[in-house]
Amino acid sequence: MLYDLAIDEELEQMESDAALRAWNAHEIQLPLRSLMRPVVTIDISNSTQTAIELLIEHHVGAAPVVDDKNRLRGIFSERDVLRKILNRTVGNLDALGIERFMSATPQTAQPEDTLDTAILYMAQGGYRHLPIVNEQNEPIGMVSIRDVISYLVEAFPQEVLTLPPRPIRDAMKAREGA
Repeated sequence: MLYDLAIDEELEQMESDAALRAWNAHEIQLPLRSLMRPVVTIDISNSTQTAIELLIEHHVGAAPVVDDKNRLRGIFSERDVLRKILNRTVGNLDALGIERFMSATPQTAQPEDTLDTAILYMAQGGYRHLPIVNEQNEPIGMVSIRDVISYLVEAFPQEVLTLPPRPIRDAMKAREGA
């Protein structure tokens, strides 16, 4: 019973604070050009091994794959390595082209698009990286879920950093006794 009372009080406090925590739509209308990072690209003629080494060398989780005209053809990510290469017999990665393992025609955004658009694309598609392209479909930047979270923590520190941790609430729901 004591735990139920504590949970009820916490829920009441959360509801009363909801107005303070409500984010206005304009606060996440930040243009992606303000958030995007410089892009590292992979040439479509590269081997898979070269592409993996490029991700490691530049400490990135994904990179757009471009053709000889620098137009976006796909994206290659650590997720592609885990799902399509690791623990599989695929052959010599130095001899296999990146086109075999990349994700073709990825969702993209333009620099004028806003943060809320990127969040929507990432949430709906399950993406962690969103290439930013110009009018010619050339990659000019990348926004990752880490960039989004970092911005939200920086822009809304009170709302994000003071959230009660989920494990405490779950522990309070535990039954008493044996």
